[in-house]
Amino acid sequence: MKIWVNHKALPLFFIFLLIGLTSCDSFKKLQDPNKPTSSKNNEGRDNELDEIQGKRVYNPETGNYEVVTDVTGDLDTIKWSEPAPTEVVPPITSEATQNGGSAGFDENTEKLYSYNVVLALPFLADKYDPVENKIDRRSVPALNFYEGAKMAFDVLSGEGVNLEVSVLDTRASEGSTIQLTNSYEAQTAHLIIGTFRNSTGRAMAGFAKKNKTPFVSPIYPHQNLTEDNPFFIQLNPSAKTHAEAIMEHAKARFQADQIVVFGRNNSQEQQLMQYYLDAHVAMEGGSANADSIRFVTIDEETMPIDDFDFEPYMNELSTTAFIIASSSQSFVYAMLRNLDLKKGDNSVVVYGQPRWKDFTQIGYQLYETMNVHITSDAYLNPDDFNVQSFNEGFYNKFGMPPTTEAFKGYDTVLFFGRMLQEFGTGFKSKLDQNAKDGLHTRFDIQRAVTGPLQSVEGSDLNKFDQFMNKHLNILEFTGYQFRKAD
Repeated sequence: MKIWVNHKALPLFFIFLLIGLTSCDSFKKLQDPNKPTSSKNNEGRDNELDEIQGKRVYNPETGNYEVVTDVTGDLDTIKWSEPAPTEVVPPITSEATQNGGSAGFDENTEKLYSYNVVLALPFLADKYDPVENKIDRRSVPALNFYEGAKMAFDVLSGEGVNLEVSVLDTRASEGSTIQLTNSYEAQTAHLIIGTFRNSTGRAMAGFAKKNKTPFVSPIYPHQNLTEDNPFFIQLNPSAKTHAEAIMEHAKARFQADQIVVFGRNNSQEQQLMQYYLDAHVAMEGGSANADSIRFVTIDEETMPIDDFDFEPYMNELSTTAFIIASSSQSFVYAMLRNLDLKKGDNSVVVYGQPRWKDFTQIGYQLYETMNVHITSDAYLNPDDFNVQSFNEGFYNKFGMPPTTEAFKGYDTVLFFGRMLQEFGTGFKSKLDQNAKDGLHTRFDIQRAVTGPLQSVEGSDLNKFDQFMNKHLNILEFTGYQFRKAD
């Protein structure tokens, strides 16, 4: 089995860097003289990627892991080899055709000898500084994702899965992404994985719908990115799905009059509060009982958080569950601190947003005291043998611990590589019937709509906007760390 990799649209010096970071022992370059050469895009970045931290490397002098943006280690030399001659490759076959279209596959499914896979990621190769040997810090998640993908390619190789992989650089730019969709690699792809951001994801989703190519978005939790697009597969659930998961967890443990939802009077938090209300109403079957949960909007201009009176919202006879619909670190800190001061002997549980996990200015003691719970699309169980094995294998291969993006790259490529191998080019029709556990999440991919109803059942199965992974973890802060809640 061979996995051929073509680093299309990447400058030669950056290819050396990329292979140096990710090793090259089983990658083969795909060279096809019949492929047209796409024009090179010189467009700069569009400031779309958020500022991120670089990789953490152990410093023996301080005894700590420290953030660095320099490229560490020597760069490997790329060793290219040609793919197998055409005459020795078995002919393409269509299992659906061979079985009279009754094999349980999409009617257009073909089982092929090999599948074309595109990784379209924001490497920002045009921002690499070869003089200083430094990469743009914003490209680090893409490199980490690719490193994890490389680990999955090795596993797929051992399982006999034949892939021709093209690595494309979106440059975090909508214009560059649109240019890439015109390339030979994108036009002939059986699967595209990328692009990490909203505008680039929208451009690729539009191409996927038009070209009928499955497009997997593994990182960004897009909301209403596309409509009526059965070729768009979103792995990180939307904000609406996060709200539904929190409301379901809270209502399973508390009565409605024990739950209070707080948010400020800005559009983002008001929209999130609406998602909580919609979820509550849906769980009550749309009945009038839905108004028993209290929804409180805070106007910081007229009511400073330090002066806010929580007493009317406390349930003195039982635990009160506070849902805070905010990802503002300063606001969340003020709310938790004030609640801690004024709750007295009352028992409270606080539900928050996924970004709370990355807050750095709120003491862990406050999270512990407030019994903080959050949703997360990823959870890595440190006691799981498979997680430990991946950590060890990744460190041995790349000389550093894997990031969450590396786990996502590994799980995503492994899951969809196996789906291609088992079900062929029409694998998407089987997604909602093949839930599988990965290292960082469970792939429970369902047909979803972007309107009030998130999932479609029964006779409405043919009416949906996209596929979405519905699995989310509820994490509880206990023992001074986030653990998976019961």
